[in-house]
Amino acid sequence: MTPLSAAIDPRKNSLNALRLLLAAAVIVSHAPQVAGWRDPYKWGDLEIGGWAVAGFFAISGWLITGSRLRLDMRQFLWNRVVRIYPGYWAALAVTAFVLAPMSLAFDAGASWDPVSALRYVFANATLVEVQQKIQHTLLGAPYDATWNLSLWTLMYEFACYVGVGVLLSFGYARRERWVTLAVFAVLAAGTAVFEFTDADVPGIVNMSFRLGGFFLAGAVLKRYADVIPSVWWLAVAATAVLGVLWATETVKAFAALPLGYLTMYLGARLPLDKVGRRNDISYGVYIYAFPLQQLLAMAGATAWGVVGYIAATLVAVVPFAAASWFLVEKPALRFKDLGRRGTAGRPAVPPQAGAPSPADVTMEIPVARP
Repeated sequence: MTPLSAAIDPRKNSLNALRLLLAAAVIVSHAPQVAGWRDPYKWGDLEIGGWAVAGFFAISGWLITGSRLRLDMRQFLWNRVVRIYPGYWAALAVTAFVLAPMSLAFDAGASWDPVSALRYVFANATLVEVQQKIQHTLLGAPYDATWNLSLWTLMYEFACYVGVGVLLSFGYARRERWVTLAVFAVLAAGTAVFEFTDADVPGIVNMSFRLGGFFLAGAVLKRYADVIPSVWWLAVAATAVLGVLWATETVKAFAALPLGYLTMYLGARLPLDKVGRRNDISYGVYIYAFPLQQLLAMAGATAWGVVGYIAATLVAVVPFAAASWFLVEKPALRFKDLGRRGTAGRPAVPPQAGAPSPADVTMEIPVARP
């Protein structure tokens, strides 16, 4: 049987295509909420967007763990910063200084405050979303709570990067892959406890355990990729388990490993390897979709019905996502080597079973995503 480590070819896989599909699923999930029709669509106890974010985190767990095994901590963190922050900062600026002013054309009672717009960019610059609105905008929007509901996941994504980076800085944890499994077990157990008890924990703790569990599921699959087979019957079994979890509304508590396995299996087996191989716009789709949904809702696109509204969003977001990739994200990647020092970039430990090849670096795209 072919192990996952061999099935997922770093140079030819469908993970980028999956991330693009997951980003589109987030658009579908948010549509009724932004349009003011109803709450987001749900499957079981998790919104469709929540399923998509879980898939993002599992893929990131696989890729980021491979990156950390290959790079020293300095280069690893610099790569993560270069990959996630420039596109994110650009999205904040475009929302504040382009989309928000444009919304005035469809919102008669609104006005745009450039000082509040500038604060929006700088207050949220660290990935922690402090300011959700720009003063005197979204007044006539069906959903007026925030300009970009999708951004909240990014701080958890980056926290997972740091967590895995620190964990694999310890020689024992790097050599003994069961340590990664143990950390996943703690997060999974904590998530289950929070879901099935009245434990009074802050929302940030609950979400850290849940999203961290999905991320670590991908990390565990990566660490054990040489012994976990990529076979259809395991994918069917994972799908069946997810079906039971959906029916019993226990997805949040128990879906991490079966969803992670199914995602990685599809990434290896789907014939979509040419999608996003050279130009991956999935991150741009994720960070621009929600503010464009807001703008379209105010412009009256909701009158076209749910299908028309979603289709309009997909059409509108592609140019923004492409511009994000070609004008911001891809140029920023040229600065990745600035984080190198001495032998940085060479494997920090001798090659081991399931360790990534150098080509894994080409797939290090976060999402988050998410």
